[in-house]
Amino acid sequence: MSIIERIPEIACPECKSELQESDNLRCSGCGKVYEIHDSIPYMVGDEVKSLAEEIAVQDRVACEYEQKRYQYPYARRYHNWWTEQMLSRVRSDGRMLDNGCGTGLLFDKIKPGQAVGLDISGEMLRYAAKHSDQLILGNSQKLPFKDNSFDVVFCRSLLHHLPEPELAISEISRVLRSQGEAVFADTNSSLLSYLPRLIASRGKHFSEEHKNLTRREIERLLNPYFKIQEVKYFGYIAYPLLGFPDILKLFKFIPFKSIAEPALMSVDNFISKIPVIRSQSWGILVKAVKRSNLQ
Repeated sequence: MSIIERIPEIACPECKSELQESDNLRCSGCGKVYEIHDSIPYMVGDEVKSLAEEIAVQDRVACEYEQKRYQYPYARRYHNWWTEQMLSRVRSDGRMLDNGCGTGLLFDKIKPGQAVGLDISGEMLRYAAKHSDQLILGNSQKLPFKDNSFDVVFCRSLLHHLPEPELAISEISRVLRSQGEAVFADTNSSLLSYLPRLIASRGKHFSEEHKNLTRREIERLLNPYFKIQEVKYFGYIAYPLLGFPDILKLFKFIPFKSIAEPALMSVDNFISKIPVIRSQSWGILVKAVKRSNLQ
């Protein structure tokens, strides 16, 4: 099956025209040619040069995610919980875009063929290809899709990587159908996360583009295009101990892991319900719907 048959929503990221497929993809409008590598179209132009540092970081850590982070059963369970929390807030049918799909955690949680995965990192997509054949290497700030293509856009840990997240939000709105849903989970700027992230940002998992986002900043980005339906803070103690053993290796020294793991999750759940304190989290989850006057 051709790429255009597998991903009928695909379009030139420059002019949004239809594509013609042979050994590559050629835009029928502006004539730009996009290469195909291992059945994955590379839908980026010269603007990718400005993202070189971020791409290098993501290419480097893709192997660490698969061969270190997700090899710990408790870490995989935590990240699966995180993914399921997001999915539970959007419709379960319809066409979905996993915007910043990484190594493809989402694909095992949804129907086969339901989602297109997009990422800027070829190494991330190499692992994601084990789970899906609907993958595109592309820039979230210039999505290679036709207008009104998707019912749901899923963004897990995307916005804090982008130099211009406002462009990504505009693009997400463009490719969503009327009343389409978007769910975001990203880093929260808080007292709890500030110092550890400052220390971690000096490591190989981070580029200079990485930032924490406040609730106000996320709402400012979304409000022109979306109606926000829910904001949930998450991640306090379990987040660093369970979710990131490749960065923080403390949980492996904790005895009685089968008891400690659910206990940490319960503590996090309890904290998330305490007014004022709950906003001092590592993560923030936002569910939003495209405004009806935007077509």
